[in-house]
Amino acid sequence: MNFSVVADASPLIYFAKMDQLNFLHLVLGPVGISPAVYRETVIAGQERGLQDAQRVAEAIESGQIVRVVLNENEVELARNLQQNDPRLGPGECETIACAVHRGLKAILHDKKARWVATGYKVQTTQGIDILFLALLHRHLSLPRFKSLLRELAALTGMNPATLFEREALAEEITAQLKLLSNDAQQGG
Repeated sequence: MNFSVVADASPLIYFAKMDQLNFLHLVLGPVGISPAVYRETVIAGQERGLQDAQRVAEAIESGQIVRVVLNENEVELARNLQQNDPRLGPGECETIACAVHRGLKAILHDKKARWVATGYKVQTTQGIDILFLALLHRHLSLPRFKSLLRELAALTGMNPATLFEREALAEEITAQLKLLSNDAQQGG
């Protein structure tokens, strides 16, 4: 199956906790996950009885999430990343390695992982970015965006100032989209 983005465990867990994995698929299409991410999100989660683990497993069964088999080059790069920076988790290393070798985008939450990925010229995105894309493509209304943003903020520990800034930006985007739509309807 084709996919253009691979995800680390944290963003998947956040969207699974919000019961919004189908939303990821709507905005991005199928999302690839490495073996380590599968172990972190499904195996470890099911061992702990977490509902979000079941949601990820169901998204895999439905094809919204695709399990990726890493090739030798990806395994080697992931191992090197882990050895060079033990603060990176196995899922982050495999996600970055997969993105590097396949020319994919990577959904990463951790700042250090995003920094390492950009060093390899990997385009990264975060959960909040996905919400903004959905707003821009009109998959979400502004009230629904704000509701999901607040849920995500609570899960990720976003500070109130950043939350307020993001809500204000969403309001501006929504206003601009409405102006563009009105201009298009009026022919100019």
